[in-house]
Formats: sequence, C-alpha cells, structure tokens
Amino acid sequence: TTIAHSGGINRIRTHKGYVATWSDVGAINLYTIDVEGLCMGGGFLKPPTLISTYEEHSTEGYALDFSSKSRLATGDNDGNIHVFQEDDITQDATPMYTSPNSVEDIQWSPTETTVFAAGEAGGLIKIYDTRAPNRVMLEKSTGTADVNALSWSKLVTNLMATGCEDGKWSVWDLRKFEDPLARFTCHTTPITSMEWHPTDESMLVVSDDVGSFVYDLSVEEEENDKPEKKEDLPPQLLFVHSGSPQTKEVHWHPQITSCLMSTAYDGFHTFIPSNL
Repeated sequence: TTIAHSGGINRIRTHKGYVATWSDVGAINLYTIDVEGLCMGGGFLKPPTLISTYEEHSTEGYALDFSSKSRLATGDNDGNIHVFQEDDITQDATPMYTSPNSVEDIQWSPTETTVFAAGEAGGLIKIYDTRAPNRVMLEKSTGTADVNALSWSKLVTNLMATGCEDGKWSVWDLRKFEDPLARFTCHTTPITSMEWHPTDESMLVVSDDVGSFVYDLSVEEEENDKPEKKEDLPPQLLFVHSGSPQTKEVHWHPQITSCLMSTAYDGFHTFIPSNL
C-alpha cells in the first residue's frame, strides 16, 4: 500500500497501530494502520488513515519517538521539544523544552513513562522528565560532535548508547553518567542510527553512511587485541553489512531472531548475519 504524504519524510515511527512521520515541511503527521489485517497476512483490511497533522514546530526536525504508553515526543532543528498528550495522541502537543541546539534524536525510558533522553548538536545528551517542564534533569557532554543517534537498552535499562557525527559511538551507565563504559572510534563517517538487540543484552547494531555493523559487547578485549590505530577494527565487531550507500536507519526485527532491516539511498535491505 502506498500512502500519499505531504513533503519528504525525515523520520517515521510506529506504535500500536499508530504511525507518526516528521515531514521536511515542518509538520508531524499521525496515521492509524490496520495492524490486525497485517498480522493475518492479508494486507490492510482498512486503508491507512491520516488522523491529525501538527504544525506548531518552528521548523523541520528528526527527533521522534513513542513511549510505552503511546505518548509521542518530537524535537526540531531549532531546539524545541514538544510532547503530546498521553490520553489522546490526536490532541495538540505541549511545547515543553527549548534548547539552543538542534535536537537530533529522542528516546523514551523503557521503565519510567515520564522520562526521555535527547541527543543534541554540540555533543550533548540530556535527560528530561515531563513532570518538570523547561528543566533538564541530567546533562552530559560527549565532545563537540553532534549526537545523531540514541538507543536506550530495554533489557539493561541503565545502559544507553550514543552515536555522533564524527563517527564515534559510546555506551553509558546512567547510574553514574560520567566516563563512558566503552567508546568505539573505528567508523570514519557519521553514525546515523543504533539499536540494542531485543533479546541479547550485550548486542547492538550501528549504522553509518557506508553500512550496518553488529557489535557484541560481551567479547572481552585481550591486551594484544586492542586497536593500535583509530581505524583498526575492535574484537567486539561481529558482522558488517556494506554495499548500502548512505544508510540512514537500521532496526532489529522484534520477532525474527537476528533479522535486520536498514534503509539506505538505494532502498531497503533485509538480512540475517551469517555468524549470529
């Protein structure tokens, strides 16, 4: 099924029959889809329906995420974060936070329904609580490069991964939020997305402009395995899917073990790493 859309799609997210899109014309579009029909394998029993368009952001953006309670948070390139109502997602959002930096990504906490993290230009990670509007609860600088991507682990909920414009990505323990638990510098192009494995707590996938990369953080680094140069590959890197130019997002399939799908300049890529 093809759905007409106003403007290019910067980012798309789904949750429990809802589909939200960030348009490059500065609007948030919200659709309903027939999940029951898709699960039965017969396609949509009812056509997707546009139920609301939100146009109160000052400019376009990329940050977009649903909470476990179907609450939507959106961030734009002017640094504004708007949060939609929990009880009725079709109602207008509340402009809740303003930052001097562009908001690049948003991730809701997997356990706290009012808490979310934002990755910003200028290398900042910020933790917000919707019970405290216009207030940053925690803030951490990762350096000077923009934080393009966040992933909050659903299995070990004190762990968060962040990926930056300079190709570096890190894993943080939110209980301390000081130095990263791990930092990887082997990527030579900007990190575009990342996601923890849905059932393996030590594994995650990272994408950059040239492909998708699967890491296993449980692999212990021996003294002679330590990379001597920035571009040397770490022992935690298990699999590389290349040949997809300008990869923008990569996600694990929630039910098919170790199946991945990525979006790139040349289309969709679906694959299962041969060594997983």
